[in-house]
Amino acid sequence: MFNDFYFNPSVAGATSNISTFLASRKQWVGIPGDASINTTSLSVNGPVQFLHGGIGLLIMEDEDYFTKNQNLRLSYSFRVPMSRGNFGVGFYGGLIQLSVDGSKFKPENPNDPLLFASNVRANSFDFGAGVNYLSRNFFLNLAINRINQPKVQFNNSGSQISFYRNLFFSTGYTISLGKGFLLIPSMLYKSNFIQSQFDANLRISLAERIWIGGGYSQEDSFNGFLGFRIFKGLRVGYLFSNHSDELGALTQGTHEAFLSYNFKVSIPEKPVGRTLTPRYF
Repeated sequence: MFNDFYFNPSVAGATSNISTFLASRKQWVGIPGDASINTTSLSVNGPVQFLHGGIGLLIMEDEDYFTKNQNLRLSYSFRVPMSRGNFGVGFYGGLIQLSVDGSKFKPENPNDPLLFASNVRANSFDFGAGVNYLSRNFFLNLAINRINQPKVQFNNSGSQISFYRNLFFSTGYTISLGKGFLLIPSMLYKSNFIQSQFDANLRISLAERIWIGGGYSQEDSFNGFLGFRIFKGLRVGYLFSNHSDELGALTQGTHEAFLSYNFKVSIPEKPVGRTLTPRYF
């Protein structure tokens, strides 16, 4: 909702700001066996005029009970100005490093040749693409991550983990309610072409200084969130999810926090022509 560059490389350079975003998420807090999922991400993107678009960097770490997935992505977006906004087409290339702790396995067949008893690590290349449209009151994203369906192979026995392609579609609209109040409905559709999930969110903004709202993730959770603009360009936010499925009864929900900072870098324009001084006459 606050960082669509996370899943769409074409967002890079969509605004005139350099955007930085740090987020941390702990899912299913208190689940038995200390099997909570921890996700941390850091991203930065901004416009580059001579490239006619923008560039960006995303660093992410996703850790659960057995695995740790570290992902590095470099993105480029080509942007086209339009009458009421701008349109971007972008792609990313990156590296996935996946670690699996085989010592935590409890197999029915300990002699299975596909298993391993230690912590193993392997790498794979990853790329994705997307399109983005942004105007003053409306945004639209369509992106596919992991187009090549990366395969991480750990040993010569054929033991490997494959990543599915991920499809993301999101859109939202800003409605002015007067006196500085804005109403912002938005949605996000996610799919790996086998399973899918729909998220619906609604937030209210007061003078673009305070945000409060809630949402629903299909067959998963109800969410509440709030955010503040501490000063120009610096924002903080917090989200709590109460899971509505059977797993929710075993956990204390999900917590997520973010810190973002947007700023501009002004490059002085080259002087036009030349200026003569009397000392050289």
